[in-house]
Order: sequence, then structure tokens, then C-alpha cells
Amino acid sequence: MTRHLAIAAFALLLCQSAQAQQNKPATGQPVSASADPVAGTFKAWDRNGDGQLSLVEFRAGWQRAQALAKTQAALAQQFAAIDVNHDRGIDAEEYRNLVLVKNAGKDAPPLARFDADASGKLGFAEYVRLVEALAPKPAGRDAGK
Repeated sequence: MTRHLAIAAFALLLCQSAQAQQNKPATGQPVSASADPVAGTFKAWDRNGDGQLSLVEFRAGWQRAQALAKTQAALAQQFAAIDVNHDRGIDAEEYRNLVLVKNAGKDAPPLARFDADASGKLGFAEYVRLVEALAPKPAGRDAGK
């Protein structure tokens, strides 16, 4: 299972890299680190900023990538379970039944807040943004970030 998660994380990075290459400016100028996920990932993993990845830095980055892939897989499973009519989207009725929405009660934001493409339902990426916005934040070292 761990190998599959690592492959999924690597595939995600490759897809993001390919997408960044497609969005490369016509001027031939290099894409900024924020627009180039590979450069951004390298910079994030290079904790001491020396332009090189030590084994310790690579291992820590790899572990974070695996955790991200595991989270993405869990969210994909949740999304599929919530999408009871299997139309690859969370419609208004399915949205009302989300635990996060129910827990928010009358303070729950409307589906339209997360429906970036105004389709009337949430695709997977929109669902992930909803979870990021409504899920309880973990206490501890990373709280408040």
C-alpha cells in the first residue's frame, strides 16, 4: 500500500509539472516557483535553502508527499461514498447530508460558496476545498497556520 501511495504522490507531481509546462509563458522566460510545482516542491523540501536536497530533507519531503497522497485517497473514497447518485458531483441534497455541513448547522456556508464552476454541484477539487474550509483544525504545533 505504501508503494502505491508513493507512486500516486509522484504521479500527482508529474501531472502538476506537465500542467505547469503547458502554462509556460510564450516569452520563454522561466516559470516562477509558485507556477511550477516541481520547483515549488523542491524549494519546500530544501529546508535549509542551500539548493540541494540531503537525504534527510528528501525523506521528510517524501513522507509529507505520501501523507498527502493518503489524504487524497481517503477524500476520494469519501467523495465517492457521498455521491450517492454516482454523477461525479455532490449536489444540493448530498451537500445537506455532509457531516461537516450538518455540524456547522445554520452557520454552514451555501453550496454555491464552493461551487467554483457554478455547475450546481461540487466536483472533487471543490469538495476538497470545502473539507479544507470546514474541517476542524488540528491542535498543536501547526494550529493557527
